Amino acid sequence: MVIGLEIPVFGANAALEAVQLGVSRIELNAAGSYADGGLTPSVEDLESVARVKVPIRIMIRPRGPPSSGRARDFVYSDTECEQMETDIQTFKDTGLLNEARGDGFVFGILKEDPRVTNGVGACPSRCWVDKDRCRRLIEAARPFQTVFHRAFDEIVSCGDDPSDTDEHEAWNTGLDDLVACGFDAVLTSGGIGHAANNISMLDKIITRAETLGIEIIVGGGVRRHNIRELTQRLKLKQRERPTLVHSACLSNAEAEHIDADEVTSILSCLR
Repeated sequence: MVIGLEIPVFGANAALEAVQLGVSRIELNAAGSYADGGLTPSVEDLESVARVKVPIRIMIRPRGPPSSGRARDFVYSDTECEQMETDIQTFKDTGLLNEARGDGFVFGILKEDPRVTNGVGACPSRCWVDKDRCRRLIEAARPFQTVFHRAFDEIVSCGDDPSDTDEHEAWNTGLDDLVACGFDAVLTSGGIGHAANNISMLDKIITRAETLGIEIIVGGGVRRHNIRELTQRLKLKQRERPTLVHSACLSNAEAEHIDADEVTSILSCLR
């Protein structure tokens, strides 16, 4: 099974360079937004890359993590969700997206359970897919592909509580919810942190996803020094369904420059 390489790019120039290097897909983010985890790009960025031959997946994310370290990311206000829906429609209205090429959108919205107290203080809240809001965005995005981004790893981390006796673990419920919403794919590192540290969970997620028919994109700290081990331990080349890997391949995070050697080394390992 051929394994594809998806690269998140930050601005049009980086996107064009990635395509020239032979990547399978680009995730288009705003220039200068790497530190925020990738934000919604401009229409001008899409206009500059619209003729590339590989699928373009546009990040729809109105802001980076909240400034308060106690607040969970990917939980949005009504105003922010309306902005996300408007942004999707704006990109569609350009007429530059190509369904046949595999173009689409990347987003994720979570909701939290109310915090409870354990006699000592507030326990960390559980989080889930905000199915109502995600369905609205998926409906707005159609007929283009939709990817739930690494907000999924927040859900996976909710299953870390050893006192939780629910047999249907958080990640399992999360996958069911994504399929029920109509997502085509999910980007995940198998939990908070790097994919290389979450092999066991990733294996379970990929195996279950194959039965559900949702594509898994493995990302989070994927680099040339660990890509071979990742693909071997996860048996990506032996899977029934194709799996992509996701790597920023940056030579300089602040400048958001793509490291061409990093890209070619990863591609070589995937072939």
